[in-house]
Amino acid sequence: MFSNTTKTRRAFLQAAGTLGSLAWAGCASTGKIRTKIDDLYPSYIDAKTGAKVINLTPADRQDTIIYQTHPMWTPGMEYFVYMAAGVPQALEMATAQTRPLLDKSVNFSMQWDSANLYYFEGRDLYRLDVQSTFRGNVTKEKLGVLPEEYLQGPVGLSIDADGETVYTGAVLEQDKKWGIAAFNRGAWRTMTSFDFKVGHIQANPYRSGSVMFCWETGGDAPQRTWVVDDKEGVARPAYREINSEWVTHEAWWSRDRIIFTIWPYDDAHKRLPHGVAWSDLRNESLNVLAQYPAWHTQGSPDGHWALGDDFKRNLWLIDMRTQERRLLTQGHLGEGCKTHPHASFTPDSHAIVFNSSHFGNDDIFYVPLPQWESLPKLEEVASASGA
Repeated sequence: MFSNTTKTRRAFLQAAGTLGSLAWAGCASTGKIRTKIDDLYPSYIDAKTGAKVINLTPADRQDTIIYQTHPMWTPGMEYFVYMAAGVPQALEMATAQTRPLLDKSVNFSMQWDSANLYYFEGRDLYRLDVQSTFRGNVTKEKLGVLPEEYLQGPVGLSIDADGETVYTGAVLEQDKKWGIAAFNRGAWRTMTSFDFKVGHIQANPYRSGSVMFCWETGGDAPQRTWVVDDKEGVARPAYREINSEWVTHEAWWSRDRIIFTIWPYDDAHKRLPHGVAWSDLRNESLNVLAQYPAWHTQGSPDGHWALGDDFKRNLWLIDMRTQERRLLTQGHLGEGCKTHPHASFTPDSHAIVFNSSHFGNDDIFYVPLPQWESLPKLEEVASASGA
């Protein structure tokens, strides 16, 4: 068994007010869709960057996006799937109409490149079609039942790139053994197991049979990121940490590339590589894109852009060609709110969506990426970076 989380880093996370808030959380759009977005949704211009910020969910309720490791759009970006107080909702982008897909909060995941939504109701695994359900023709299909041998399951949910295999975490032995369960063709099996708690289970959207997950501690882990191949069933570090790095918020970026952040939690680590970084699974290399106190990150599907936030809820856009970062939008920490942006690129790489409490409410904002040259340079907004 590995040693427990270091007290120093966990204490820092508690002091920063983030512990307990790390929640779970190839299509192309058209110019016509973006034009309709401009016409249908309220928006404002960011006073510091000039970016147009569009509110997709202006209703006064608790709306949040799906975590940035998981899909949230149907093909063609026709529907955007999110949560209202934990209940899955679908927003029809062309009409701004929104409807609940279910009547309760559930553990769910969209399927990559399809309109299918998978969810657990208790131990029962279901699949429904988002488009048909939105239009009133509920197509709910029960696929299977999580066996009792998996204790306190399910833990997270992710769908393989093959569109057929479902992965979820489960407890195998109380307080001793955890694992990932796979469901395919009506049968469950234990894909792999380990002696630490798992979280952030995410199937590789670019390559079937590859699953990344984290050693879940609620804070930092001695070795955060792990990957397992379904055929081999042996877990190994996705990026092997050195110098007691605090790696967090990892996400797939291609078949063999992951993106994550390294938090500089003390003076010593501020002098070491940190910030928004990526690594190639084939050589576990470390490549820092933007060195600043970043927290969440994601890479665009086309590979041209990366994003990162900070604790002031500034959202930074990073150009992969030059590794320069510029402020995209700011002002998303409402008074008395602790909203985490959990920003994500759209499937066409032309915009980002994220959580915001700009108006003092939990809203979901959509920001089309403006011309790079129009965004203020780093030195012009240094005071906003928190670095």
